[in-house]
Amino acid sequence: MPGEINTSTVLDNLLPDLHSDSYANLTFWTQAQLIDFEDQGAKQLSRAAMLFVERDTSKTTIIGGRTYSLPARHNATVHVSYGSTPLRPATTIEMEARDPAFETTAGDPDHWYEDNLDATIIGLAPVPNAAGSLPMICSVYPPDLATTPLLQAPAPVAIYLTYFVLAKAYGKESETEEPDLAQHCAAKAALMEQLFLHYYGEGL
Repeated sequence: MPGEINTSTVLDNLLPDLHSDSYANLTFWTQAQLIDFEDQGAKQLSRAAMLFVERDTSKTTIIGGRTYSLPARHNATVHVSYGSTPLRPATTIEMEARDPAFETTAGDPDHWYEDNLDATIIGLAPVPNAAGSLPMICSVYPPDLATTPLLQAPAPVAIYLTYFVLAKAYGKESETEEPDLAQHCAAKAALMEQLFLHYYGEGL
C-alpha cells in the first residue's frame, strides 16, 4: 500500500550486493543479522528525524490522576490536549514557580510536563478534577522489523535502509570486510538522515 515499505524486500534486493543469491547461501552474515542491521537503521532514523509520528487517543484522565502512561514505542511528545483544549509544555521548575503545590492542586489541566518523571509517563497540572480524553501526538520508534517487516514510511527510507545495512555488513570484521565501502555507505546514510531531518524536523 502507499506509504508502506516491505523491509524484507529491501533485504531481498540487497543479496546480490552481498555476493549471494539467497539467504541460505550467505557466507559471512545471516538473515537475522541483516534484519538486525535494518532494525538498527530504522530506530536510528526515528531518533534523528521526526519521521514516525502517531496520534494516541486511548488515554482518559481520572479525578485526582496526576500522571498518565505514554504511548508504546514513545520517543518524544509533540502535542497533548485535554479534551479539545491544547495543553502547554512546561518543566517542573516552571510549574513550581507557578504553584508550589502543582502536584496536588486540582482543576482543568493547562500544562503537561515530563522531566523528573519516569520516562514512560507524563504529568498534568492542575491535576484533573474530571474525566476527559487525553489525546497525544508523539514521535515513536518503529516496531521490531523481525516481527513487523511492513514499515509505514516514505519510499526514500528504503534507500536509507539499504545504505545503512551495507555499511554495517561491510564494516563487520570478516574476510569480506571493506572499510572504504562501509564508510561510503555510512556517509550516504548520514546524508539522507540530514535530508529527513531538514524535511521532517529534528527527532529527539
